[in-house]
Amino acid sequence: MRVSGLSHAEVGTRLLCWRTGAAFLGLALLWGVGGPSVLHAQQWRGRVATRVQYVEARGLVLDSVSVDDVTGGKFGDIWVTCTTGEDYCYYYRSGSEFSTVPVFVDLDMNVFALGVEGLRFYASTRFRGALGANAEKFWPRTEDNFDLLAAYAELNRPSYRLRLGRDYQSSGLGYYGYDGGSILYRYRPVRLELEAYGGWGLERGLPERVTSGALKSLGDYQPLDDNYLFGFRGSVGPVKGFSAEAIYQREIETDRSGISSDRLGFEARYTTPNRKWLIDAHADYDLAAGWWGKAGAKLGYQANDMFYLEGRLFRYRPVFSLQSIWVAFSPTPYTGWGFALGVNPGYGLTIRAEVDRRQYGDTEAEVPYFTTTDRTWRTGAWARWQPRGKWDVEGGYWLNWGFGAGMSAGDLKFNYYPRSDLQIGARFSASQQIWEFRIGENFIYGLGVDARWQTPAGTLWALIEGYKHDRSKDAAQTDWTQLRAVFGISYYLGSEPGRSQ
Repeated sequence: MRVSGLSHAEVGTRLLCWRTGAAFLGLALLWGVGGPSVLHAQQWRGRVATRVQYVEARGLVLDSVSVDDVTGGKFGDIWVTCTTGEDYCYYYRSGSEFSTVPVFVDLDMNVFALGVEGLRFYASTRFRGALGANAEKFWPRTEDNFDLLAAYAELNRPSYRLRLGRDYQSSGLGYYGYDGGSILYRYRPVRLELEAYGGWGLERGLPERVTSGALKSLGDYQPLDDNYLFGFRGSVGPVKGFSAEAIYQREIETDRSGISSDRLGFEARYTTPNRKWLIDAHADYDLAAGWWGKAGAKLGYQANDMFYLEGRLFRYRPVFSLQSIWVAFSPTPYTGWGFALGVNPGYGLTIRAEVDRRQYGDTEAEVPYFTTTDRTWRTGAWARWQPRGKWDVEGGYWLNWGFGAGMSAGDLKFNYYPRSDLQIGARFSASQQIWEFRIGENFIYGLGVDARWQTPAGTLWALIEGYKHDRSKDAAQTDWTQLRAVFGISYYLGSEPGRSQ
């Protein structure tokens, strides 16, 4: 028997998430509102953020045309796919317009001052859903109504910190979550930190176990067992202006039958005492695959308040779990260099320009009788002018080009500040992407207005933006014309030292 299309295991997992989150929030609220006489004048603070969106889109519809009407692989100006022996050729076109209204509510709770030095409880949750006839068919994960993003108990003292619960580790290796614990040791004279952490690993960028029903679209490639994640991190800053960090992290299957990832990361940064020079470097190495991933070095020079120059070298190779099929394709890395220039000539004007060049590695794929390039360029400029405190103008332009594809895009935004707590803006954008990016020689134009108002009750913000796709030269491609609207409110509640309710 299934409930709403879910198996017993999936229903049980979702109920467990709901119960865990509700229990933790209930404990935090109970502890927070129990009264100073009982709980030693504890403090609690919560943050609630609600976002409601309206999004239009057009799906792709598979269409066909008689093979007799196709010449040179094209039906008029439309490229089609034909199979030998078939009477029809096929192509995709834009379908009818539909819309959805996704709704999100984020609730964060922090309870502290509990009578034990450094003790606090923290939880971060997300509730989501969607409205309309296409409620759960378009916007990602709106059928999954609850996420427990983080929830842990912490004991933080000057020389150490203990955590237990759902937590995340953010480092040069990326953003990884786990259900477990961590211990951190500090030695203040040289700003030394040593941390060990581990537990049941979560999917990268998603607060779900790798066996969760939220990943069932992976089919046969979804792991059958959860992962254990553990790691060690150390950082030091023995002299002013210098800091360095190293991290080791491994993921293994819970039945210890295989490794999901095994990686090392390094970072270092130095700023001269006069703050004119900055040196920054980082790298990571995939022990499981036996190759380097990301790496980069940056040299910055701040001559004065008016002039900044930066040069950089970089390398990038995507990292995939050994539990996925993608690592078998030996992802191609690229290397490159770039420059950036910042100028503040005065009169409220700020200008920044940059250029990057990328060189891609050998893909070991051959395309006969066709000349390709393995280099791409990216350049852009951004400027902001604020001659007075009441308004400012900012805009930018970016241009990417290489083999088979290119992109140019620009935007212009005007901001008006009638009061210190109110901002009103208008924006215009235009972009063109060619060939592989499926917009052809046409343009997409955008026009919108937005506002942000800080009130005693919280911050309200709204945005309405429309996009118009000029398809005059290629009507068969996807129509990106759409309207988007967003309304949000965020506010704090609770009590803390120095804050009145």
